[in-house]
Amino acid sequence: MSDFKARFPINIRFSDFDSLGHVNNAVYLTYLEEARVKYFETVIEHHKEIDWWENGIILANISIDFRKPIDGYFNYYISIRCSRIGTKSFDFTYLITHEENDVVEINAEAKSVMVCFDYENQKTVPVYEDWIGKMEKFEGRKLRV
Repeated sequence: MSDFKARFPINIRFSDFDSLGHVNNAVYLTYLEEARVKYFETVIEHHKEIDWWENGIILANISIDFRKPIDGYFNYYISIRCSRIGTKSFDFTYLITHEENDVVEINAEAKSVMVCFDYENQKTVPVYEDWIGKMEKFEGRKLRV
């Protein structure tokens, strides 16, 4: 877990639970999305000034390995890191954990592939150079393959 520099508490809502008393698996996608937004808020300066139509990203693939259900409201966290940067895409790796009394349990592991996309011209574009520098600096390692 020390590989993850970005870690955020998960805001679990009453409506996240299904009739079986645990967080519904579809809700995990929302947690991952919220982590991506927080990652950009943390890593990409002036993210609110980005023209997302011209410098956009799309979710190309996502996978989740469920390890243990989320069955409570407190002490759940999501960690996220950029694990690879390619020519037009980059990967995020996620870890959802429950942490209490110095015990850390893994609830889920996930990976997503993000593709840089110009919405105005409807085409993929290379990963933005300034993002590469900021993500590599934040992660403390070279990410470009």
